[in-house]
Amino acid sequence: MYKLYGVRSWGSMAVEAVLALCGVPFTAVDVEQDAQRRFPPWFIELNPMGQVPVLMLPDGSVMTESAAMTIYLADAFPDAQLAPGLASPLRPRYLRWMVFLAANSYMTEGRWDFPSGYTDDPNGAHGVKSAAIRLMAKEWDIFAEALGRAPFILGAAMSAADIYAAMIAGWSNNPPGLFAKHPNLKALHDGVTAHPVVAAVWKRHGL
Repeated sequence: MYKLYGVRSWGSMAVEAVLALCGVPFTAVDVEQDAQRRFPPWFIELNPMGQVPVLMLPDGSVMTESAAMTIYLADAFPDAQLAPGLASPLRPRYLRWMVFLAANSYMTEGRWDFPSGYTDDPNGAHGVKSAAIRLMAKEWDIFAEALGRAPFILGAAMSAADIYAAMIAGWSNNPPGLFAKHPNLKALHDGVTAHPVVAAVWKRHGL
């Protein structure tokens, strides 16, 4: 049994969707925070960085980093067809955009949502936030250009990378504006969230 620790509508969403699509038994644990957005001590023991999600594997070992979990699960359960195999010519493209989203878009959104956590300057949060909004737009420009007219980033079939992209796009500072600028990104988002399994996860997260 897998155990996924997260916060509703945060980064555990995509991992939960992948677990559900893989058809493996798991438990989703919603972790409470205090008024300062701090996690309880027992959770810090699982992940000293104090970040969600955390995935406990059936053997009791712990994974952090949502992109790593997503890649691992998609590979561990190939029948779900959420990732191209190691020998597939699409594998490099899949890994490129998974890591692009994790290293860029995910982190930029974090700076927009919680700017004070990225500066020691008491007056610096506004600059962090405005820079994040500017960078977020550039990152989605790049991703949307790569997406082109295809329904998903690898072509006709939805992959774990699309689920990850749909999650982060929904966090945008202005989703209607983002989707108006990039209709192909809206089509990807809508294609992912229309899947009944993904839709059920999104609903549990209040989306």
